[in-house]
Amino acid sequence: MDQQTAFRHRLSIRGRIALFGAAVVAVTVVIFSVLVYLVVENSLVSQQDGTLSRGGDRNWSILQFGGRFVPGRNQFGQTDLKTSSEPFYEVFDAQGTALGSSAFIDGIYPQFPSGLFDSVPADRGIFKNVQASDGPLVRAYLRAWNRPDFGNSGYLLYGQPIGGIEAQLQSLRLFLIAGGILSLLGAGLASWLVAGRALRPLDAMASTAEDIGRTQDLGRRLPEGGPNDEVGRLQRSFNQMLRQLEDAYQRLRSALLVQRRFVADASHELRTPLTTIRGNVGLLLKRDDITGEDRMAALNDIAGESERMSRMVQDLLTLARADAGYHLEKAPIDLLPIVQDVSRQAQSLRPLRRIELLDGVPAPVYGNADAIRQLLWILIDNAMNHTNADGHIQVSLVPGSRAATLVVSDDGPGVPRQDIERIFERFYQSDASRSGEGTGLGLAIARWIAQEHGGRVYAANRPQGGAAFTVELPTPQTLASH
Repeated sequence: MDQQTAFRHRLSIRGRIALFGAAVVAVTVVIFSVLVYLVVENSLVSQQDGTLSRGGDRNWSILQFGGRFVPGRNQFGQTDLKTSSEPFYEVFDAQGTALGSSAFIDGIYPQFPSGLFDSVPADRGIFKNVQASDGPLVRAYLRAWNRPDFGNSGYLLYGQPIGGIEAQLQSLRLFLIAGGILSLLGAGLASWLVAGRALRPLDAMASTAEDIGRTQDLGRRLPEGGPNDEVGRLQRSFNQMLRQLEDAYQRLRSALLVQRRFVADASHELRTPLTTIRGNVGLLLKRDDITGEDRMAALNDIAGESERMSRMVQDLLTLARADAGYHLEKAPIDLLPIVQDVSRQAQSLRPLRRIELLDGVPAPVYGNADAIRQLLWILIDNAMNHTNADGHIQVSLVPGSRAATLVVSDDGPGVPRQDIERIFERFYQSDASRSGEGTGLGLAIARWIAQEHGGRVYAANRPQGGAAFTVELPTPQTLASH
């Protein structure tokens, strides 16, 4: 088995196709040859049997109904069965003794095995293949005759050596064998040539693939426009695969660049709180003469930076799960209770700022309640961080037939026009007018949550001043239609 497997691995596809074509033709030729041989053999035997039955019945009529007849050597023109294949006659009495014959072997009547006439019926003739002593194999028509008017009875054998048929069948076998060998060679050669022509585009594909692997040029393509067959489909599929590989390579390259920038930004952002913590810890450890007020300030700095770093790590974990392909579990929910709870809790945390809920009506969507709650917290916290201490924040919830719209607006300085799209990038901080104590990851998380729900989030500046962040989430009917 190992040797056969190794042989198949060494044999080219062209060689396999040629061998397969030759094998199919060989099987077909063998089946056809066997059928032809059997048909011809049966036809020759049937023709011989017809000739023998007609001749035997004619001579049987002479014996059965003719005048007085005494069989003898000179009654028939005799032939030598060793050299002739002509039909012959031989008459036997009831005991099977030869009375006369038209043939001889070595100067005597042909001798046949005893019991030759045991199964011959009285009313019809039968065929048998019998071997004459020192003679050929004979196809014989045997029939019983009876002449009660003369007191005689016996059997008639009308036969013919089958050497003539055997010679014809031998010629036919040689012809079929020679024809089968020539057909096999022709089929193998034709299969080899056809396979080479059919596999030529595959050779071009293999060469192109090798060149692409050597040059790393994913922009190369196979020529299209050929016949719409399997090879043409393979060419188009190969080009489509190259396009997808090129796109995937470009996406991977972009992702690597983003990842490198992300790691660099994360390292930079984490370095600041770590430096602050280490500096304050070093101050507390090395100096014993610091006042209680300075000690409390250092501890507050450590606690604040630890809190900020904890939030940053949590946000990084959330974005890492998003990058790994994590998907939120969703169910039919109503946005109104979520908006009311978050607005109420945010108002209690920042009592100086006024958070106003406008148009509070039910808005069903298909989503994840916890994730939407986190998204709303991000937007409200962002608005509170970028407004004055007595700022005004409005939360608007508008249901729709295709999407529910959630808007969080503030009366702060707004977003610089050049930063409206970039503020959703990771670690991106706008100018100092909107900088706060955030990690620069919140809006990136908000965009991911919106995209997970099949929606979007975007920012704009209000005509009367301040920024407005809008979230559009599809309704269950819209998702079902898609």
